[in-house]
Amino acid sequence: MLALSRLFDPDPERPGLYSAEALSRPLPNGLTSRVLAARELAKYLDSSFADVRRLAASALGKMALEKPSATMFVPKLAELVKADAHPQVRQYAAKAIARYPKDAFLFLDDFKDVARDETAPGYVRSAAAEAVAAIQKEYRAHFAVTHRWCTRCKRIIDEEQFEDSIERWGRPYCRHCLDERELENHDFESTVEAAKRRRTEGGTAVQSYGEKRIAEFLEAEKIEYVYDERYRISGADMIRPDFYLPEFDVYIEYYGMDTPEYNENRRRKHVLYQRAAKKLISVSFLDDADLIGILKAKLSRYIRFADGR
Repeated sequence: MLALSRLFDPDPERPGLYSAEALSRPLPNGLTSRVLAARELAKYLDSSFADVRRLAASALGKMALEKPSATMFVPKLAELVKADAHPQVRQYAAKAIARYPKDAFLFLDDFKDVARDETAPGYVRSAAAEAVAAIQKEYRAHFAVTHRWCTRCKRIIDEEQFEDSIERWGRPYCRHCLDERELENHDFESTVEAAKRRRTEGGTAVQSYGEKRIAEFLEAEKIEYVYDERYRISGADMIRPDFYLPEFDVYIEYYGMDTPEYNENRRRKHVLYQRAAKKLISVSFLDDADLIGILKAKLSRYIRFADGR
């Protein structure tokens, strides 16, 4: 393992690359190339020592080999991301996966699950989200050049349809499906607007009592907020937060329900926020007994209140 480290001597004249001298040094067991070294490193992904697995994953990520070499160890890296007992191994395996997006597409759903897993450490979820973003970017780049089809009906679409639907919805639609999407959105908007039956002291119409309490707290603290508006937070990703605090670039989500569909949408939004590295404050109806106290404590990481808390 230590002998293999000589492959990673940095080249001072070419930052991020490896020196020809390092690559030409004799290696044990007849290793004569980075590909053979990668094969040797991949064996250590099964080590019984967590530090060895972590270092092997990190080294494979730094090597960033081209196809088909990566196919031999990407499945094992994916397995470590999903199930390794040591969080740092999962983190570095996910970081390595982000360097091999072409080979990791089959494991995309697994990485999404890790990114949404609230029981996992934040740095593991963040690394998994990076892997998801890298794979999706590679996917979009490939199909944006070679294939363009509607997300719903799978018909081939032209450049104009692609650009129009990506700009408006972040996904490709044909004209027919785009019209359907617009109609659904109109119906959704009408439902949302009809649900805004409560008004704050400042005059903002909101959907729930919890949102009313949050809005009135922000108004009392003289914190500017935008309620229920759509934002593009990263590339084609759109988000519609309950509250956005433009002065502090902070998003607030109040979750007022607990159903499978609602919770799935909640996890989806969290991945988008995490992928875009946005500052998110989450509260829910379970916090209602001390909603403002909990909200204020979480906001104090970004905002200094007049009472010093």
